[in-house]
Amino acid sequence: MAETCPHGFSPPECLICRTLGTQPKVQVETSGRIPFPPSGVPLRGTPVKPDAVYPSATRRRLPGSTGTHIALVVVGLLAIGLVAWIVAGVVFALLHVVELILVAAVAGWAGYRLGHYRGRHQHP
Repeated sequence: MAETCPHGFSPPECLICRTLGTQPKVQVETSGRIPFPPSGVPLRGTPVKPDAVYPSATRRRLPGSTGTHIALVVVGLLAIGLVAWIVAGVVFALLHVVELILVAAVAGWAGYRLGHYRGRHQHP
């Protein structure tokens, strides 16, 4: 009867045991040959290099056509332009409010000074 690992496979064929390094201890032959892993499987710690790199059979494409992408870019640019227009309008409105407040303050100060000056020079 062949010995099996806890996963139900023979020890040289169990990928789980080889990956986790939990293979049961096997007596080593004195021929100098390493019984595990079998030929074709790299030793533990050695980098694995593929024989060949195969390109993907199917190329993923984004859904939609080129016209759809161009339309989305145009709509995005219009949305950005609209937001910039609104922000610029708000900024200029605030600047006009600040301008009106400054003009009113200067006019009030000038009117006060002028009235104070004229009031002093009037003779009873």
